[in-house]
Amino acid sequence: MSDYWQGVVSRLSVPGLVLLGLGVVIGYGAPKIAAWLWKSKAERAALFLRVAGLVLAILGTLMLVDIIPI
Repeated sequence: MSDYWQGVVSRLSVPGLVLLGLGVVIGYGAPKIAAWLWKSKAERAALFLRVAGLVLAILGTLMLVDIIPI
């Protein structure tokens, strides 16, 4: 790996990456996760999970760009 990319990767925030990845997975998999957790109210829960995934992804992005310092 070149020195430039090592410098870029070393500046990334691990908690920000984790929150971003978790938010993407929750947002994308919301219908299946909701159906697995709540059988009767899966449709309503999927919307809640999508919003929660979006919030996590936004928080992770804000951490990655150092608007929210860690």
